[in-house]
Amino acid sequence: MSLTSRPAGFSVRRLYLSAFPKEERFPFLFLQMMRLRRSCRFISYYKEGSLAGLSFTVEGRGMVFVLYLAVSENIRSTGIGSEILSYLKNLYRKPLTLNIEPMDDTADNADERRRRYSFYERNGFYNTGYLLRDTQMTYTVLSTAKDFLPDVYYETLLGIHPGGLGMPEILKK
Repeated sequence: MSLTSRPAGFSVRRLYLSAFPKEERFPFLFLQMMRLRRSCRFISYYKEGSLAGLSFTVEGRGMVFVLYLAVSENIRSTGIGSEILSYLKNLYRKPLTLNIEPMDDTADNADERRRRYSFYERNGFYNTGYLLRDTQMTYTVLSTAKDFLPDVYYETLLGIHPGGLGMPEILKK
C-alpha cells in the first residue's frame, strides 16, 4: 500500500464534513468517542504526507461494517479508494458491508450514485437484496459476502447503536 494509516484525529473533520451530506453524518464528536470502543476504528490515510482519505468501521463477529469511506476530493479516481478497501479487507479478513444511496435515475446525483455503485462492484461488493431505512434515508446494502446474513449485519450495526437506540430498519427488497 502506498498509503500510511493512523487513528483519525480532528484533522480529518474537514474531509468528513465535505464528503458526506448533513443527513448522513453522525456528529463528529460521536465518532471520536465511538472510536474508543474496541469494535470501532476511525482511520485516516496519508499519501506523501497529505491527507488522502478516511474510514470508520465497526467490527462484528461475522463482518465489518464500513460506516464511512471518503477520499480527498483532489485525488479521487486515482485508485486511493480501492487501496483503502484493500487495506480494510487485509486488516479484518472478514466480509465488508456498507450502505450506499439506491440507484434512482431521477435523483439530482444519479450519475454520482452510478459511479459509486460501479466503484464498489469493481472492488468485490455485491448487492445483497436488502435496504436499510433510517428516519431520513433509505440505502442499498452492499457486501463482499456472497451469502449475506441480515442477522449478522443487524448485530454489527448495534456497535454504533448501543442498546438499539436509533436502530434503522433492515428490509428485504
